[in-house]
Amino acid sequence: MKISEDRRKMLKVVTMYYEQGLTQATIAKKIGVSRPVISKILQQSRENGMVTISIKDESVYTVNLGLQLEEKYQLKEVIVVASNDNIQTEKAQMEVSKAAAFYLENQLKPAMSIGLSWGTTLADMIDAIPYSSFPTINICPLVGGVSSEHLYYDTNHLVFRLSEKLNCQCQYFYVPALAENKQLADTLNQTQLLGKALSTAKNVDFAIIGVGNPNERSTWQKLGYLEAKDIEIIKKTGVKGDAVASLFDKNGQTVNNEISERMLGLKVEDLINIPNVMVIGCGKEKAESIKPLLIGKKCSILVVDQLLAEGLL
Repeated sequence: MKISEDRRKMLKVVTMYYEQGLTQATIAKKIGVSRPVISKILQQSRENGMVTISIKDESVYTVNLGLQLEEKYQLKEVIVVASNDNIQTEKAQMEVSKAAAFYLENQLKPAMSIGLSWGTTLADMIDAIPYSSFPTINICPLVGGVSSEHLYYDTNHLVFRLSEKLNCQCQYFYVPALAENKQLADTLNQTQLLGKALSTAKNVDFAIIGVGNPNERSTWQKLGYLEAKDIEIIKKTGVKGDAVASLFDKNGQTVNNEISERMLGLKVEDLINIPNVMVIGCGKEKAESIKPLLIGKKCSILVVDQLLAEGLL
């Protein structure tokens, strides 16, 4: 079959570029044209269907989900871990925690400050982080502590464990995550001890938080902090999720009900001023709770599983 000179030239260029691996500059020199002409020919070859690009890797779907989320919510980085309905939640959560650990490991720099909330996902992430040495890094809690009965999830305990892993400094938050009543919360909020801890937490370089869905089943419920009457309040006041020391609405704003007012630590509004806020999550039921934080620009880095990523899109 006879082909036109223009088409032959195009075939020659795409063969040299895609099959032989030559640079655009090298091809331009061989053919005797400028590099922009080669760039235009390559673009035309894709537009007319002569060249189609196919990425052969099983991870391409999750990477594409991440790119879509980055664009939709203007995020700095999104990491999506493959999952499906047949994978156990515990296994998917473990893989998400490992991915978060790997990302954090590559962000570590001398003298940076890291803030942690609390919960099972963060505990698993710390388990996955390898030992290293960053003596000038400082780690602090973003919220108050939980009871010693549930030490594994406690923010002070997590801060200590991460500081051991990184061989660095740490500070503690010596107040409860949830005060028994509003009067106690008001009193503690006026103390110098809490004021200093909050000031440190607000000025971290990198915050790592988990997000709960109290309408389904959050860590607060699992640990026995929320009773039936509290769940009714949550449902009546339009709460979509919980993070740090806030119950928040569909716009990612703190709902000032009596439970949120008893929570001690950073509010979600404080996250806006932190340069890097990494949210870790797993399971499609978390989409309803994480989406408000994305809408409200409270998060810049997202590490989630595939089902959750699909839910967010």
